Amino acid sequence: MAPFRSTVNGELVTSPTSRGVLSLEVAPRHVALRLADLQLAIADGTLILSRAVRRGVRRVVSPIRGRVVVARGLPREAVGLWHEAAPGQVERVFGVEPRDLITADGLAALRQLDRLARRLGQAVADLGRGARSALEIGPPGAHGLDKVLVIDDGHRLTVYRRSLFRHRAERVLEASADGEVVIAGKKGDLTITCRSRFCVSVLGDYLRFSTAAGDDRARVALPWIAREDRDELARRIGEVVEREAEAAAAP
Repeated sequence: MAPFRSTVNGELVTSPTSRGVLSLEVAPRHVALRLADLQLAIADGTLILSRAVRRGVRRVVSPIRGRVVVARGLPREAVGLWHEAAPGQVERVFGVEPRDLITADGLAALRQLDRLARRLGQAVADLGRGARSALEIGPPGAHGLDKVLVIDDGHRLTVYRRSLFRHRAERVLEASADGEVVIAGKKGDLTITCRSRFCVSVLGDYLRFSTAAGDDRARVALPWIAREDRDELARRIGEVVEREAEAAAAP
């Protein structure tokens, strides 16, 4: 099934997961992930997804059009590989959940998965185009249709969410260290200023942005994730919009 052969110059990292053993091969000209009947290879500016089927191998080749990031899951530490397939749109092209931590070797397996995820992040770092880290929030699942993706570029946090009847997650907001928050909408982007973490809160299924006096400025719906996950996202956005002010106040 594999479109590449291992070479003496390649590095192999493996980890147990909830679906079997995941292997990562890092070679001079390609990076490949293999899990059960599925393989994803990154080579020559393309993503090559191969799956064993009854009559052979089904292979889909897609050009890399935007950034590629490795995201860790909240709260179960899943690993997801996301591709910006179009401007402002991302899709989870590969994902795996760790073994249940209550099993005898659950913690050891998670440590192995952490090691594999770090090595994968290093291998595709150039494709991240400045991304420092990425977080995926939402229910477990290999396809990630109901997951929210958060990319941290250091000075900017970008949040992607899937809309109903859409396969890809779309950019819904960007929060910058200077306090500028850009919220995407059907009629265009709305830009507001939010320089305090107290201006970001959770109201039902929404992230709520308000003035210092408590008046509504904007709301962003995030219906697919749990309340505690929305709280965590609000906390992270609050930290970002205060970064520049905190840096200026530092001695």
